[in-house]
Amino acid sequence: MKTYVRYLRNIAICLGIAVVLTGMAFSLDAYREIKKIGVGSIWHLPSRIYSRELVMVPGMDVERIGLMGRLDRLRYRQAAVVSSPGEYSRDAQGLTIFLHPFEYAQHKSEASLVRLVIREGTITEIISVDTAKYVESATLEPECITDVFDDRYEDRTIITLEQCPAFLIDALIVTEDRRFYDHWGIDFRSLMRASLANVREGGIVEGGSTITQQLIKNIFLTHKRTFGRKFKEMWMSFIMEAVYSKPEILGLYVNEIYMGRRGYTGIYGLGRAARLFFDKDISDLDLEEAALLIGIIRAPNRYSPYTFPARALARRNTVLELMKDEGTITPEEYEAARCTPVRVIPIEPTLRYAPYFIDHVLAGIQEQYPITLLAKGGYRIFTTLDMHMQQTAQGLLQHALKGKQGDIEGSVVISDPQTGDILAMVGGKHYAQSQFNRAVQIQRHIGSLIKPFIYYTALRKGYTVSTMVDDSPITVKLQDNTQWEPENFDEKSHGTVMLRDALANSYNRAAVRVGLDLGLPAIVSEIRGVLPGLGINENPSLLLGALDCSPLEVATLYSVFANGGYRITPRCVDTIVNENNTVLLKEPPHQGPQVLDPATVYLLDTVLRDVVTSGTARSASMYGMPAGVCGKTGTTNDLRDSWFVGFTHDMLVTVWLGNDEYLPIGLTGSSGALQIVSMILSRIAGPDTWQAPADIVYCSIDPVNGKLAGRWSDERVKLPYLQGTQPTEVSEVGSPSVRKFFRSILGQ
Repeated sequence: MKTYVRYLRNIAICLGIAVVLTGMAFSLDAYREIKKIGVGSIWHLPSRIYSRELVMVPGMDVERIGLMGRLDRLRYRQAAVVSSPGEYSRDAQGLTIFLHPFEYAQHKSEASLVRLVIREGTITEIISVDTAKYVESATLEPECITDVFDDRYEDRTIITLEQCPAFLIDALIVTEDRRFYDHWGIDFRSLMRASLANVREGGIVEGGSTITQQLIKNIFLTHKRTFGRKFKEMWMSFIMEAVYSKPEILGLYVNEIYMGRRGYTGIYGLGRAARLFFDKDISDLDLEEAALLIGIIRAPNRYSPYTFPARALARRNTVLELMKDEGTITPEEYEAARCTPVRVIPIEPTLRYAPYFIDHVLAGIQEQYPITLLAKGGYRIFTTLDMHMQQTAQGLLQHALKGKQGDIEGSVVISDPQTGDILAMVGGKHYAQSQFNRAVQIQRHIGSLIKPFIYYTALRKGYTVSTMVDDSPITVKLQDNTQWEPENFDEKSHGTVMLRDALANSYNRAAVRVGLDLGLPAIVSEIRGVLPGLGINENPSLLLGALDCSPLEVATLYSVFANGGYRITPRCVDTIVNENNTVLLKEPPHQGPQVLDPATVYLLDTVLRDVVTSGTARSASMYGMPAGVCGKTGTTNDLRDSWFVGFTHDMLVTVWLGNDEYLPIGLTGSSGALQIVSMILSRIAGPDTWQAPADIVYCSIDPVNGKLAGRWSDERVKLPYLQGTQPTEVSEVGSPSVRKFFRSILGQ
C-alpha cells in the first residue's frame, strides 16, 4: 500500500513539475513575443502613393487647374461658414478654403484659412485670412493616388496617446474597461459576470475581456470562442501588464482596434477612423465624435453610422451617458453632445487612380522597395503626377476611342519638358481589360515625328527656313540593290518649296532628299544626343520614321524642342519617406546638358507652330487648341499608327493610337491623335508665346523663291533667321497684275 501511495505521489510530482515547466516555457515564449512589440512596428502599414501638390498663384485659371475637382477628390466640403479644415465656401468674388494640415517629406504645413479672389475665372489675389495679408501662393495638399496593401488589407494610421483628447480616453475607459487602471490584465468582477451569463446561455456569449485582453487577442490569438484560447488570453494579459505600463497598453490599443470596413479594406485604429469618418486628425475631434468612435468598437458593422445611423446615434448617446454617470463630463456637456446629430463624411469607394502610372512607379522602385516591403512598411511615395491632368487625359482618350471603328488602343503621356516630370500617363483605354502599359512598353515606328530632327540638322548645316528644297519624285538605291521610291501622303509632287513649307506640310520626298544630302550619321548623331540609349538602324527608311519608340521616349525626344535644347530624363518619383517621415530617396528635378543649339531650336519651333496653324495640324483649332502651341503629326505605313505631339514651354502632350496586333486603324496623325491632344491642351493649357533669342532676326520673304520680298512679290511671309544667315537677294518675280499696280504707283 505504501508503495502504491508513493507511486501516485511521484506521478503527481512529475505531473506538477511538467505543468510548471510547460507553464514556464509558455510564459517565456509569451514574454518574448510580447517584448517584440516594443521593437519596431507590429502592424502591417499600407504604403501610400501621392500626386504632386498644387501650388496656387495669381494668374492661374481655376478651370485649367481643375480646382473644384481637386477639392472634391480631397473631400473638402462646401459650408455656409468656413470654420474647420476641409471646408470651403464659394461666392461671386472667389473661394474661401480652410486648407488641411499635411506632413510633407521635409516639412509640415499647418491648417490655414485662405481667400482666393477670382475674376473671370482667374485667381487675381490670394489672402491669408489668419494674418489678413496678401500672400504669393497657397498650397493644396497632394492627393492619395492609391494605397499598397498586403493580403491583410489593413488601413491604419499610427497615432500616439498624447494626440488623443482626454475625453476620448475617458470614453474608451468607461465603455470598454472601467477598472482598467486597477486590474493586472484581468478584471475578475467582469469575468464572474460573464461566466454567469455563459452558464445561463450554455455557451460563451460574453467574454468579460479587459482592454489588455482584447489587445492580446487581436495581436497574438484568434477570435475563436474557446476556453483554451481564453486561458491563453488571460495568462498573456498578466504578462503584458508586467512588461508594459498602462499608457503603453492604451497606446497600442487605440492603433489596433478594428473600426469597420471601407470597400475591401479594414479600418483599424482610432486615428484612421477619425480621418475617414470626420476628415479630422484625432486631436481635433469633438466630444460627440469621440463618443461615436468609441461606441462603434463593440460591433463596428452593427453600429456603422453609414448603414445603421439610428443604432449609431443610440450607441453614441449610451457612451455619453456612461461618461456623465462616471463624472468625466458634466450634465451640460452631456445634453449638448446628446442633442447633436451624427455627422460623418461620406466614405467613397476606394479607387485606384492612374493605374498605369502606378505600375510604372512601382516597376521603377521595385529593386529597392519591392511590393512585399511596401505593402507593410508604411512608406509614403510622393510622385510627379498631376491628378487633374491625369483625369483629363484618361477621360478624353476613352471618349475619343469610344466611337471609333475597330479595336483601337491608345496612350497619353503629359510631361514637363523643363524637368522631365511625368504629369500624366495613360497606357490604354481600359486598365481592367488590359494592364499592358502602351505608354512605356510599345515600340512602334514614329512616322513623320522624325522630320523635326532632319530639319534641325539641316538648319545646323547651313540651311535656313526659306531654303528651297525639292519635293519632286526620288528613287533611292538600297544596300540590297532594290529601289525605294518614297511617296507623299497625298501622292502628289509639290515641286520646289521652302524648307518651312516642306516641314509644315510634312512632305516625304523633300525630307528624304534633305536627309540624304545631310547624311544619315549626322541626323542619327543629333537623335542620340537627345536619347543616348535609343536603338537606331541607319538606313534611308529612317528618314520617314522607321524608328521604334514608346510614347514616353517620343516625349523625351521632343522635350528638347520645348526647353531650348536640354536633354531631360523622365521622372515619376520625387521623394520616398518611411513611417517615421525619414527621407529614404530624393530625386530632385534635373535638367541635363544642352545638346541642341537654342537659337536653331527656336527656328525649328516657329515652323512647328506653323504645323498647327497652317500645316498638317491646321484642324487643331476646331478642337480648342490654344494659340502658340507647337506640334507635329506622325502617321505610319498603311495607317497603322497615329501620332501627335503638342507642346508649350512647360507642357508636352504625346498621344499614340494604334492596334495591338499591328493592324491598320484607318487614322492619320491629324484625324486621330491630333484631336485628343488638342482637346487635352484646350482644358489644361493657355496660350503661349515664344521669345526670340537675341541673335534672331526676322525678314519679309517671298515664298515663291525664298528670297527677300521685293516690290513685285504677290505674297510675303515673315521668317526668322540666325543673324548673318538671312537672304540678301531680293525677289523680282510677281504676277502681271501686281507689276502693273506698282508701275502705276511709281509712274513707270
